[in-house]
Amino acid sequence: MAPPDAAVIRAKSLGHRFADGAWAFRGLNFSVSPGEITVLAGRNGAGKTFLAKHLAGLLEPTEGSVLVEGRAMKDIEGSRACLVGYVFQDARLQTVGETVLDDALFGPTNLGQAPADCLSRARSALLACGLADREESFVHRLSGGELRRLAIAGVLAMRPKAIILDEPFVNLDMGGVKAVSTICLEIAREGLAVLIVTHEIEKALGLANSFAVMDSGRIVLSGEPSAVLAAGVESYGLRDPFRSPQRVEDLSWLD
Repeated sequence: MAPPDAAVIRAKSLGHRFADGAWAFRGLNFSVSPGEITVLAGRNGAGKTFLAKHLAGLLEPTEGSVLVEGRAMKDIEGSRACLVGYVFQDARLQTVGETVLDDALFGPTNLGQAPADCLSRARSALLACGLADREESFVHRLSGGELRRLAIAGVLAMRPKAIILDEPFVNLDMGGVKAVSTICLEIAREGLAVLIVTHEIEKALGLANSFAVMDSGRIVLSGEPSAVLAAGVESYGLRDPFRSPQRVEDLSWLD
């Protein structure tokens, strides 16, 4: 993982305590760097989405801090989405416009940008997500893959420094996975910090510069993807994509 001082987002001794006294995580350190794709994986209930929402400023920590370009998240006034964008697992939660263009315009308009700038931002984001020819399409008529790309475009239109994608490949066919993967690579090349939160590591690791595994509220493995895989991920509820089947029967996930 990149040095902490190069991070766009940095969690520093982060902790969140529930009302019943239990800790979701405590003393957690994590960073996401510009121009890099980081994969954060773990079994269901590991705490990865909960952590991601703290990194986006959607949840407040009990202790520690989240820094965005060196500034404490808690001290950032106004919308945090223009710094750290968050794409929810269910894209329908994020689509609010009647048409594709209306939807992409929503974010920059609410940031108070001038109308011409809003239109430029929206169209640039739609182009990046392969939706430039769908501006006048009704959102409710989009496919699942198109909805996912529109949700990403809506975030990109606010021009954040980092983007977090929560389970971006869920329910997508091969074409949808390829389209979202291409977007991730392109926006990272443009300098954005990209965090992919997933348990489907076979779809994400080929894109990644760094890979972290979370379990029971702790980062248990982190580093270069090949090294993390070599350390063993199956004990943390993740299927090793290099475990090659030899027969059709081996395709079963049952041991």
